[in-house]
Amino acid sequence: MNMKSIVLGGGLAMGLGLALMGCRSPEEQFRAADKEVYKILDQRHQDLFGEGKQYDINTAYSNREPEEIAPDEIIKDRFGGGGITNLLTLPMALEMAVGNSRQYQTQRESVYLSALSLTGERHKFALRFTSASVDLERTKSNGKPDTTSDASFTLSKAMKAGGSLTASLANDLTLYFDGSSPKVPNLTLALTQPLLKDAGQKMAQELLTQAERNLVYSIRSYTRYQQTFLVDLTATYLDLLRQKNKVRDDYSLYLDRIRFRQEQELRLKGELISQYELDQALRSELSAKDGYIASVASYRGSLDDFKKDLNLPLGRRIVLDDSEMDNLKQLPLDLVPLTDRYGYQLAMTNRLDVLNEIDKFQDKKRKVEVAKNDLLPSLKIVADYSLKDQYYRVNEFDFGDYSAKAGIALDLPIDKLSERNSYRQSRINFEQQLRSLMKTLDDLRDEVRTNLRTMDLNQRSYILQQKQLIVSRRELEKAQLDLLAGQRNVTPRDILEAQTAVNQSQSRVNSSLINFHVQRLRLLNNTGILNTAQPEWWRRPQVVPGLPPPPSAPPGVETDRQVPSPEDVLGN
Repeated sequence: MNMKSIVLGGGLAMGLGLALMGCRSPEEQFRAADKEVYKILDQRHQDLFGEGKQYDINTAYSNREPEEIAPDEIIKDRFGGGGITNLLTLPMALEMAVGNSRQYQTQRESVYLSALSLTGERHKFALRFTSASVDLERTKSNGKPDTTSDASFTLSKAMKAGGSLTASLANDLTLYFDGSSPKVPNLTLALTQPLLKDAGQKMAQELLTQAERNLVYSIRSYTRYQQTFLVDLTATYLDLLRQKNKVRDDYSLYLDRIRFRQEQELRLKGELISQYELDQALRSELSAKDGYIASVASYRGSLDDFKKDLNLPLGRRIVLDDSEMDNLKQLPLDLVPLTDRYGYQLAMTNRLDVLNEIDKFQDKKRKVEVAKNDLLPSLKIVADYSLKDQYYRVNEFDFGDYSAKAGIALDLPIDKLSERNSYRQSRINFEQQLRSLMKTLDDLRDEVRTNLRTMDLNQRSYILQQKQLIVSRRELEKAQLDLLAGQRNVTPRDILEAQTAVNQSQSRVNSSLINFHVQRLRLLNNTGILNTAQPEWWRRPQVVPGLPPPPSAPPGVETDRQVPSPEDVLGN
């Protein structure tokens, strides 16, 4: 084979190699996407919060091919779950939820997809092959073999100033074996640079800028979601403990009603009461039984919802840890030392979702400018450079033999209705975002004010309900003793009412205790200062930036504060 064939054969091999560079296996593409995305996420998290973070969205199914996962496998997994009853503490539940929750996983994937979208926008500004094709053909004509090869390769790069540069290698890359000189492929360089519409870095990089900002929003939203998710799950766990206690209290009431009805039956035989009074006891017993059955059904339904939050099969038997309720009873009910004004100020600084809304307001401003730019005529500088057709000869190939041209392309479209409408819509979108930001800020202050009021209400309620519980128990004990002593001023109905009062007071004590601690966590979360990194964070006192920690009263010695007068509340 002569030198011409060797050189152009090498050119073909290089072209084929370039064409095959992108032909990586699906597994390699999968890993390449993860590597690039995780690197972006780690760097952006470092920029936002001063520390990197190892993101990982893979699940137990991620390393398996979809066709390997049969429906009956999922059905069998969800169908199971019986057997041994497992004690589930609050720390275990939180850890399990972060690892298994379907909603949590969706949030992880949302952040990943934002970064994946960003890689596509960044890629537009990279020097890249936009097309590559090779067509080989072997024919015979008059008994003589004839091999032809047409190939084309195009490199493109979007310029940050709005222009684009394209390099094309194309046309008739042909080997002839009849001794003729092979033809050198055409090489063309083309440059386009807008001067009016789409000109400048701001316009050229708008999609990239928005993708970068969307990733920031996504990371902030995910971080905010993590905090809120933990608070909500903790609140659900504590409320389940409240429901457990209500089940026990309702059962105790039911047993008390049975015993009282049995006592009344004996009193009726002794002609100490009427049938009407016995019927009252029987009706109260049936009502207590119905209440207990309803409490059991409510608890079981809530527990199933909790299992779904943890992505556990509903058949799995779990028992919640009652010691968490005992731990809360040992904590002082200290109010968070915040005014609604200072809490609102903290939230404005620390709430990541609020920062997103403020930045989205800036986005809408930028979109107006982009839409206004689209109203301009299209004026571009265009230039290209091409090698002229020539044939390869040793020491005779001339890159200086070329053609080039440059000029200005002006497009003056008569119809600008679409651009006009887009511009007008961008102004409306801006004002809508302006109103949305106002509403976000108003809702934020309302959240903080509501948290503070509700936390104060729950603290007062807990103190009062504890006192009412003590009084109710004394009333029940006194009424029972008086009834046994035959006091005429005490009737069976008084016993029933006293039993109900004890049951209700006990439930309200537990409810106000749980509600106080939940409102405290929600207030800290809504102001953006909740620290969930420390162990057992739901029980720990939290530092309020800018304020010294208040003195903490010992648990069980909370004092009932003076209530405000109507004049203080109403203003007149």
